[in-house]
Amino acid sequence: MAAHDHDAVPLFCSLGLVVLDELRLPDGQVLPDVVGGSMPYSTVGACLAVDEVDIQRICCFLLAGHDFPQDATKEIEGWGVDLEIQNAEGRESTRGKLQYHDKGFASKTFGYMTPPLQPTAKDLPLRFLRASAFHFLASPDQLTLQVKDLLEARKEAGITTRPLILWEPAPMHCRPNSLAAHVEASELVDVFSPNHQELDALCGRLKQQGPLPPADVGREHVEGCAAAFMEEHFHIFGPHQLVIIRAAEHGSLVARRTTSGDQLQDTVDMTWVDPYYSVEDQHRIKDATGAGNAFLGAFAVEFQQNGGDAVEATAKASVAASFAVEQIGLPTKHHVGGRPAKSEWNGTTVGERMKEYERKTSKT
Repeated sequence: MAAHDHDAVPLFCSLGLVVLDELRLPDGQVLPDVVGGSMPYSTVGACLAVDEVDIQRICCFLLAGHDFPQDATKEIEGWGVDLEIQNAEGRESTRGKLQYHDKGFASKTFGYMTPPLQPTAKDLPLRFLRASAFHFLASPDQLTLQVKDLLEARKEAGITTRPLILWEPAPMHCRPNSLAAHVEASELVDVFSPNHQELDALCGRLKQQGPLPPADVGREHVEGCAAAFMEEHFHIFGPHQLVIIRAAEHGSLVARRTTSGDQLQDTVDMTWVDPYYSVEDQHRIKDATGAGNAFLGAFAVEFQQNGGDAVEATAKASVAASFAVEQIGLPTKHHVGGRPAKSEWNGTTVGERMKEYERKTSKT
């Protein structure tokens, strides 16, 4: 377990699952005990957004069964985060089977092989409860309970500030008949972030209009869904709340409620942020599993570090997500010597990749 600084407020904590995946590849190869789940990927994203000197301000709460592999623990310890391991006595670790159906790794199915071990705020040590941002992947009902538990636990601990709360909807619950529940639950969070397919499943398909290039058609469709999600429920969304749609090669849409004009009309302000890997770069993407989790971990940290600039934080999050898609499984961290301490992920630094991102996006 990494040492931790009791004086520094932690920047990030995920209450997502850690899953030991059995990966079944298209060529028939089976990879057991691959660390996955929303907690590890979002935690890596948060790591990518901080300097190495602040890495222990990233919390990692691991609820493990009796069979959690030592190699998996060592992999997580290698990130250098503030790691807390709680053993669930008499329980197996959360295990899943991820089946890939094509060589492009685009079509896949997932199922749990054991009952999930879901951490709650009541499981967290006090220093983790103090975190300034929390990440959830949950259904609307689950989110409502988890946020309630979190705020109550913080109040009981004498923590009076409200944390930044980020919510990824659970894909299996994104259906048109659950739209109202998702809108209502969004009132509890600061950032609601589905991907474009999840938003489309909630809002239903809109008609494409006009002979536009494919990228523009995709963006137009996402904008229409975002407007449909927000415009009829303006009373739910405060001006501080964000809806961020992660739309793969189309980039990410940052949407928020604004009031403008002489009559103070409510509108939805939308800004697109380009992805790191564009349409031309799709051959660089090996597996998109976990990219959304990594995106939100990085967004949560950068949004706090830059004083609340959502567009700038989304750019940093887009770069962080690029590390998640380049391989099967989590990206790999290596420590680099020097002062101050530095680290590389997948053989490069976040700073180098940010410079490359700025070069790429300045040409568009």
